[in-house]
Amino acid sequence: MTTREGSLEAPKRHPIDWKNPDFYSEASLNQELERVFDICHGCRRCVNLCTAFPRLFDLIDESTTGELDGVDQNQFWEVVDRCYLCDMCFMTKCPYVPPHEWNIDFPHLMLRAKSVKYKRQGAGFRDKLLSSTDLMGTLATIPVVVQTVNAVNKAPAARKLMDSVLGIHADRKLPEYATRKFRPNAEPNPSFPVIDGTRTPGKVAIYATCYVNYNEPGIGHDLLKILAHNEIPTCLVEKEACCGMPKLELGDLDTVEKLKNKNIPPLLKLAREGYAILSAVPSCTLMYKQELPLLFPEDEAVQTVAAAMFDPFEYLVLRNQDKLLKTDFKKPLGTVAYHIPCHQRVQNIGKKTRDILQLIPETTINTVERCSGHDGTWGVKSEHFADSMKIGRPVFKQMAASDPDYISSDCAIAARHIEQGIGASKAQKLHPLTLLRMAYDSDSTHPSVDNPTPVTQSTPNEKYMTKITRDDLLTLEAYAKIRKDFRTQVMAHKKMRKIPLGENITLIFEDALTIRYQIQEMLYVERIFQDDEIMHELETYAPLIPDGHNWKATMLIEYPDPAVRAAKLAGLIGVEDKVWVKIAEHASVYAIADEDLERENSEKTSAVHFLRFELTPEMIQSLHRGAALSMGVDHSAYQASINTVDGNIRASLLKDLSAA
Repeated sequence: MTTREGSLEAPKRHPIDWKNPDFYSEASLNQELERVFDICHGCRRCVNLCTAFPRLFDLIDESTTGELDGVDQNQFWEVVDRCYLCDMCFMTKCPYVPPHEWNIDFPHLMLRAKSVKYKRQGAGFRDKLLSSTDLMGTLATIPVVVQTVNAVNKAPAARKLMDSVLGIHADRKLPEYATRKFRPNAEPNPSFPVIDGTRTPGKVAIYATCYVNYNEPGIGHDLLKILAHNEIPTCLVEKEACCGMPKLELGDLDTVEKLKNKNIPPLLKLAREGYAILSAVPSCTLMYKQELPLLFPEDEAVQTVAAAMFDPFEYLVLRNQDKLLKTDFKKPLGTVAYHIPCHQRVQNIGKKTRDILQLIPETTINTVERCSGHDGTWGVKSEHFADSMKIGRPVFKQMAASDPDYISSDCAIAARHIEQGIGASKAQKLHPLTLLRMAYDSDSTHPSVDNPTPVTQSTPNEKYMTKITRDDLLTLEAYAKIRKDFRTQVMAHKKMRKIPLGENITLIFEDALTIRYQIQEMLYVERIFQDDEIMHELETYAPLIPDGHNWKATMLIEYPDPAVRAAKLAGLIGVEDKVWVKIAEHASVYAIADEDLERENSEKTSAVHFLRFELTPEMIQSLHRGAALSMGVDHSAYQASINTVDGNIRASLLKDLSAA
């Protein structure tokens, strides 16, 4: 019998037999690894996809025999650990995938190996932490905690410690956590009439995902606005947990099953009620469309949910084919460099995001269809960061080649990775859903972006500002254009308003510019454009702006080591009340702390506090006449002081005070 070379038939995925005891047999696994690796050795078509295949071929070529039999089986794990389950070898390169008789499914073999490894030895703290996205998001978005987490993730000293202790690379840009999560603040609109198409249900349920809920809620808000613009009734999935993809990539299939058991019942209810279920994160969509059905092939509920699950742009293209999508676009986007993420390509839906964005007039979409190299938590890890940047280099180059106005990917993590790889650029990183919402001009309640309010830094002769109004804020689009420059300006301004008190406490004195920056960032990240929500943010932040007779500061207590920080915070209860400023011969002024909410308990104080120093008219007059200014902390467990605050810092602080 002659073995057929390659296959012209469509790839077919077989169910994953993970309940079979033989699945976890290391002897059986090694036998299958040897079979598949030997075929890969003879083919080598996938050598340029990732670092797993080059490592396999190096091990073979450097062995004593030059063949697979010269490679120690223990070295197979070097290949397994380099695979991040992007599925591109299966989808685009391998000629021997099922239904070919050789039955090669390299990614699912790597999944089996990871599962065997996890069953044998579990996972380290870092990998458990990174794969527990729901838990991390819940803890990190607690008020006050979220500001601390975001600050720590940007602090060079803390990042170096995370690199050495946790194995999270110091140079990897990490996503921020949002102060306002998506699910509690989302406004679905169920009031529109249901108009089913021949290809699509006429009502939509949103599966938020961990990333949209905790990191970039604006993506979810933009999706809701797009659906509302098209008069499609929407709701949120009543209850949801992590889809399980991070645990799948870890090989923890038992936890995948537990998460499946939490998520499928509410999703099944919606599917049976005729909803299309949309997820704005390709990996989550893929989990429900492909991975869970392959893990639980006999579970009818899983199969029903899979049939109801859509990528957002897949759904919109089908609505357009049903003549039910509005194309009344008002704003061109210019040039968009668009990246198709691997986990969207694996869904076999085609280039649906590109197809929708190409409908927008005066818009050029340059599409890059190649793995960016980040893949979930893989590119965050210290041992893989360099490889992730190397794999992504061709993508970075292609994305930057057209000098785009925007860089975009359906995978927000890939987009951040690409932005980091490109470096300095005029291009703004925006999600495709945000671009589509902009094109619809759903932000029309804002003033025109043609004449945006200029963003300027205070000048020495400028009168102090005690209030920010609605007219002082830019639209989301206008802010996106100047965001990088504005951030650079504000960071330089903050340097003139930052005072270290010893090694572990820092005061950052707020003013209208720093607070305006915080408000603009909040509106931008969370895609807030409605006037009542904007006014809510203004009212929330207004108390942090000095009134002309006081200083207002954010106090940061910084200890990079988590264990040391916990112990120190326990010993620093009440420290926020012991921070003082002193003007010449006048009495010391102690801070009035945390007027908005209590930030300490009987066990510890918070790492972040908001302080107000109320000054008398006599103190202010003395300062304007040149009186000395000093600051300090006199807590029993922490004493530090600065005898003279001088130069640019003093000049900047004096601008907060009325000359009257």
